[in-house]
Amino acid sequence: MGLVTKANNILVLKPTKEDLLSGASYAAITLPWTFNRMMMNTGSSGQQFRALNIAKGIVSQEVLRRELERRGVKPVVQTKSHRDEDLFDLDILVGSKVKKLDIKSINYYTDYPVLGRQPLSPKLIIENANYPGPDWRHFFPMLIPHTQILQEKETYCFVIASSIDTRKDTETDRCGFAFTAFPYGESMAFLASKRLCLARESFHKGLYLNCSYFPGGLLDSGFLKIVINGEWEERKKRIEIRITKNSTVKDVGPFSCVSSFQIEKGNYDQFYGRVEISVSRNDFRETVLNSLRRDINQMPLNPLTIQRSDFCNLILPNSYIIYVVGWTMKVDFLQACRKYSGWVWPNDRVNKFENQPWTQITEKDKSTISAVGFEDCIQTKPSLLRAGWMKTTGRGGGACCYVFPNIGHGGGVKETNLFVLPGDLWEIEDLANSYNRT
Repeated sequence: MGLVTKANNILVLKPTKEDLLSGASYAAITLPWTFNRMMMNTGSSGQQFRALNIAKGIVSQEVLRRELERRGVKPVVQTKSHRDEDLFDLDILVGSKVKKLDIKSINYYTDYPVLGRQPLSPKLIIENANYPGPDWRHFFPMLIPHTQILQEKETYCFVIASSIDTRKDTETDRCGFAFTAFPYGESMAFLASKRLCLARESFHKGLYLNCSYFPGGLLDSGFLKIVINGEWEERKKRIEIRITKNSTVKDVGPFSCVSSFQIEKGNYDQFYGRVEISVSRNDFRETVLNSLRRDINQMPLNPLTIQRSDFCNLILPNSYIIYVVGWTMKVDFLQACRKYSGWVWPNDRVNKFENQPWTQITEKDKSTISAVGFEDCIQTKPSLLRAGWMKTTGRGGGACCYVFPNIGHGGGVKETNLFVLPGDLWEIEDLANSYNRT
């Protein structure tokens, strides 16, 4: 088996139009079933970010699956539902056993004007494949969130995707448009809760919506066509409605949950007003408690308001590029992680290009680190975390790296991660060879 040491060990793959459309389709319907592991805020932007990450994950999975098949690795056929928790896993044979290949994908944004960061390429990754920090401009950690390291995964495949920032640019370089908004705020738990959806389905009692359209000026069209994506009786449900301005379409449903709202590009281009969505009827009246023991089966007091800024385009750019860096077994990841030291965010007053060593270890830090079996890596004299971890501030930023640069507030990793380096990974060719030897 060969470690990743050369630029040609890294696969450079491009998705097809079908891959991009598949990613958008999944992302529009699966948000209620996807664990909010990064604890995104419940606002509109947080839900858009989550959905775009799902689209990216599906696209990476489809591209990698096809490439593995081309190389002779035939993933075990699975008929996956958008409700599946292991949406980004591929079941493959490694040696004589079926393993779950968990695809870990992060996104490099080409339109970030970051000083000192060279354009992404396989050559650049290899030149820095064994650099452990502190200079984040040359630091390529292969990340696994600390909340996922105890999952029953056996094999990881690390991917870096490259594109413009799709959170900010909805139209450049697209093969199509899937303008999509999501339940957010106080309406989110009631409309898009997995637990509440399953409870409604078990009693065969759903909810109904009223949808009103209020134009914002002369540029608004006289009507709005909206597709409501949801579920009913364990099946996807799609209802298209047409609302004229200053009017209401009543009692749309039934739904067991509401996943998203979509409009066509023509309507999006002329949409400057707002849509107000309220619950007209709730046939299911039983108490359903969330993890905080709060009853989430409470109709929202205020309507869900959707404006132009609440829509993202779930179809990724045509120039989306996927760099498949390499793969490793979980046991090897955990061992390699112990070769490195932990990092926290840069102190800009000292050096904005360098992370700081993780030396201040709080009681909460100790609990987090010990929970995943790294308590023996907490050094006391001098204080230091002697393991590859990157800490988040918990306030929108954290330790930085090439893909998550220091851009001020909000830069760096958004959650605490464990890491190894590209030089610790096996090249994808060996995954194929391992399969073909069986």
